[in-house]
Amino acid sequence: MSGSEKERQFEKLWKGETPKGINPHKRTAFRSRMKANCQQLGLRFSKINSRRIYLGELAEDDADVARVGEIRVRHPERRHLRGV
Repeated sequence: MSGSEKERQFEKLWKGETPKGINPHKRTAFRSRMKANCQQLGLRFSKINSRRIYLGELAEDDADVARVGEIRVRHPERRHLRGV
């Protein structure tokens, strides 16, 4: 699925559009799923952040990122081992 198709699909899901018309339950379910994803990544819930998550623009945390509560902490790269 190309990027433009994913964007169109996101817009339809955000509005709750179906072939039969607007489905408010589908819209609410999709938005609550996007809200949960935003909270997991520590982002504020908005249409822009939801779109970035849905399109895969926000990568998961790297191996050098640890979570302490709601704060993401990035550890610096290890320097060479001295005296080995």
